[in-house]
Amino acid sequence: MHQRVNAVVESMPPFPQSVMRLMEMTKDINCSPKDLVEVIEYDPVMTMKILKLVNSAFFALSRDIVSIQHALVYLGMNTVKNLAISIATIDALPQKSIPGLPMGSFLTHSLATAFVAQRLAKDCLHLKDVSDHFIAGLLHGFGKMVFIQLEPDRYAEVLEDVKAHGCSLAKAEAVHLGITYAEVGALLADSWQLPLSLVDCIRMHVACDADSSDMTITVAAANMVVTVMGLGANGDAEVEAFPTAIHQRLDVDMATVIDQMQALQSEVEQIQSMVGG
Repeated sequence: MHQRVNAVVESMPPFPQSVMRLMEMTKDINCSPKDLVEVIEYDPVMTMKILKLVNSAFFALSRDIVSIQHALVYLGMNTVKNLAISIATIDALPQKSIPGLPMGSFLTHSLATAFVAQRLAKDCLHLKDVSDHFIAGLLHGFGKMVFIQLEPDRYAEVLEDVKAHGCSLAKAEAVHLGITYAEVGALLADSWQLPLSLVDCIRMHVACDADSSDMTITVAAANMVVTVMGLGANGDAEVEAFPTAIHQRLDVDMATVIDQMQALQSEVEQIQSMVGG
């Protein structure tokens, strides 16, 4: 199975170079808005989708935004970067899906997890730069897409096992396939040459503990919150409360986070319809 997984990972589309460039640029404190604009506007489809989104009711700006430069002024560099990364990543994702995990529902879950992880990093951990938490949340479950490309019927059986017995998806994958979506997602992220912190987060978010990174904690928590809220689908079983490591790090319980995220569903649906449209 591992050899076949590696073969599928290698056959997946490369991570968009424009996104890699954006991630590298915005980590530089001396990065200028002009440089960011040039990278985004080099891709006219991405530019069109960003402008469509920022002019939607979702952002409710008081004037029409006619350029990426104007979007940066009104929304800030990190917001525009995250929109660009979401658009490019979703466009690069294979569209094959199975009944137990439809692509649209999977993307809803991924986007919602990205939003919640970013929010937790900001509100609970008081971090200033939370954009990596958004990206990790967006990518945390992409290993499932490799399984769907590789063995859709067998993976559908894994999802049915989770549904029937209430066990965790990672546990069911380990039993049926010998490898988890988190491990496969880390292989995919590594093949995309993403930062090691993102690779480790994707691998470890299903088994975080007191030594886990802040990013791993926020993504694990966000994944649980979004699952319980029923936003999209990720094939996993619901949990009733945060594990001790998450609760202690974030100093908040799941019920409180869910209560604070009640507007999330409509926000995610709006972004998904425009990012994927």
